[in-house]
Amino acid sequence: MNSRKATRTQVRRHNRLLILRAIYAAEADNRAALAGVTGLAKPTVSELVTELIEQGLVEEGGPGESSEVGGKRPTLLRFIPEARQVIGVSVDAHAVHAVLVNLDGAVVAEHEALLDGCQGEDAYDVLVSAINGMIAQLDAPLLCIGVGVQGFVDSGAGLVVRSSTLGWRRLPLVERLNVRYQKPAYLANNTELTALAQHTLGELPSGTVDTLVTVRVDETVEVGMTLRGGEVHHGGEISGLLVSMPSPDGRFTRCPIEERLNWNTIAARAASLTAGYPDSILPLIGLTFMHIRYALAQGDPLAAQLYDEIAAVLAEIMAWTVALLNPDQVVLAGGIADLGAPLLERVAAETRLLLSAERLYANFLLAEGENLSALGAAAEAIQAELGIL
Repeated sequence: MNSRKATRTQVRRHNRLLILRAIYAAEADNRAALAGVTGLAKPTVSELVTELIEQGLVEEGGPGESSEVGGKRPTLLRFIPEARQVIGVSVDAHAVHAVLVNLDGAVVAEHEALLDGCQGEDAYDVLVSAINGMIAQLDAPLLCIGVGVQGFVDSGAGLVVRSSTLGWRRLPLVERLNVRYQKPAYLANNTELTALAQHTLGELPSGTVDTLVTVRVDETVEVGMTLRGGEVHHGGEISGLLVSMPSPDGRFTRCPIEERLNWNTIAARAASLTAGYPDSILPLIGLTFMHIRYALAQGDPLAAQLYDEIAAVLAEIMAWTVALLNPDQVVLAGGIADLGAPLLERVAAETRLLLSAERLYANFLLAEGENLSALGAAAEAIQAELGIL
């Protein structure tokens, strides 16, 4: 096994990030305390703090409290979240969602650009337009750009391997953005970034969340996860995964999830059932998840049939997820979250039937916020550059 010794530049960057993280997390607020927390020598701490101050990421405040043995009062240090700004962008089948945030994740501006069916280079142009819209609103230097995309991505290579909704195949997205903007760019799967945003920037229930899984259903079906308190995250599309489907003869066959669960399939299924439910209040044209939710509340039998079918497939996904990862939280995201608490309760109940009771510790939640993927993209970029979220 080959191992490479870290270069002097890499060691210095690592030490600098240790100091910045400690100040950001309020683990230490002066040079002496930083030396104790990081284990770095005091001259090294002093030199790197000076560098951070010169870069505008840290500033000195007033004197702090002296130690128990007395002596000179230390000079306090404060992280400056407004020193740089970061653009986070998510691209789905319908729109590009963009946010401009400070280094603590606070949103400064938001923007949405509709795709209107654009694919390929046209979709890329809409992405660039959304990023340009955020750049026009900068009031601090741009640090980096984070992008989330539906489909399969290779984050390490900065490559969109396949996004069927966008018509992208092996698109070197990070390289193109690096060249255009001369700033570091980072890429990940949208659902993975939704999970990351919930961990780093969202408001999760009290208690430590070690493992969080997000299931997102729109035009695609994706699963994203964060492990070890957000330290590790991953996600991708599972539309081709086979699930059970009842056949007319009472037996079960296998079919891809996308043939039972994504929005296009659900809408087509509603249309095919309409003849059997002539009194249904569901519209034949322009159907949305919110229509289905409202109809269920009114006791509509067609809506109830759709809920039963959707819940059954989601429960299979949730059961696999819980059995494999034993998550603390399972979050339902995407357009399907518009079906609300009734669906979530039914899915949780169906999942319990598929698992032994002692295996199901997870809390089931609905994702809140339209820009979670874009926020996750910004969080991923900040973490990659500064290591503070």
